[in-house]
Amino acid sequence: MDLAQKHPNLMISILTPGWIKTRMTEGSAASKEPHEGTVALKKCLFEELPASGLFWGSDGKRSPLHYMRNPGDPEYDGTLPSFAEE
Repeated sequence: MDLAQKHPNLMISILTPGWIKTRMTEGSAASKEPHEGTVALKKCLFEELPASGLFWGSDGKRSPLHYMRNPGDPEYDGTLPSFAEE
């Protein structure tokens, strides 16, 4: 996010593919097939994004960096939910 502020002429996104089933994750709770890990990447590459410096979850929805948003949960709107407040 700091990089996005320092370089306003670039579109910078942070994303996660999710927990993908691979040989490295074998025996863990990884549940997504490799092709399912491309959702956020495709969004960042091929869709018009609202701003630079945002984090995108494995389902291609805007997600917070400071608390967990599970795939299928509502998209993060930039406000801190009451359970995450200190």
